[in-house]
Amino acid sequence: MEGFHRPVLLKELLELLEIAPGMIVVDATVGGGGHAEAVLEKMRGEGKLIGIDRDPEAIQASQELLKKFGETVALISGRFSALPLYLKQLGISKVNRIYFDLGVSSHQLECGERGFSYKRNGPLDMRMNPNEGKPVGELIKNLEQAELERIFQEYGEERFSNRVARAIIRERKRGRNLDRTLELAELVKNAVGGSGAWVRSATRVFQALRIYVNQELEELREGLRAGLEVLASGGRIAVISYHSLEDRVVKNFYREKRTAGILRVLTKKPVIPSRVEVLNNPRSRSAKLRVAERI
Repeated sequence: MEGFHRPVLLKELLELLEIAPGMIVVDATVGGGGHAEAVLEKMRGEGKLIGIDRDPEAIQASQELLKKFGETVALISGRFSALPLYLKQLGISKVNRIYFDLGVSSHQLECGERGFSYKRNGPLDMRMNPNEGKPVGELIKNLEQAELERIFQEYGEERFSNRVARAIIRERKRGRNLDRTLELAELVKNAVGGSGAWVRSATRVFQALRIYVNQELEELREGLRAGLEVLASGGRIAVISYHSLEDRVVKNFYREKRTAGILRVLTKKPVIPSRVEVLNNPRSRSAKLRVAERI
């Protein structure tokens, strides 16, 4: 499976986490295992890395990459908000490090059948786990215009949310179901206008629907709370986010826990990719890394 393991901000993450042999580490979004592989090399066969991912294809890819590390690795298909339960099942009470790499993998974007990209033809799906819930194409058949507008505004910060929502309702009244990615992309283009603005709008509309169908912001809030619950004193928690909505959740969580005397924030400003990394991997350009330590 191509496109899974091109880890973003890898050098910076390793430096701030200060991984050492014997640690218990959680990769809450293991993906294809790119970050996990580097972390495991730092652990030198001592300790444990627990890798979690909602996407069964990601677990399959990481299993292949990380099998050389043997029993040092435990991979779990599921949501990171259930981390305390997974650790209990493994007989682990506290962890030393936990990190999240949010967003969509290159593999998910490039695979048209997953329905994440307006550039690839495929079913309008966007579920992180194709076995959970309903695809986007099913959900938008029943959403009212006001709710569609709210989704595009709240999760996509899309200024043409009203136009796009009205266009979807208009197509529904004509008896047309929007269940393909390119159909939705074409609708956005017609609603917004044929200039370059439609590409930005399509990006935001697809982002908004993906966040909505996967409950990504709610899952992130729950995941941060779950991570802090199992983080040992002196343990570190790191998050790589890719858009302002995610980053705002992380920043506010760190601020709240710092004020409560629970966390010490190690990154006064978010760490961003170097110019070289962005040139080599353009999808890293919006990444922001924030790290904190449990007091």
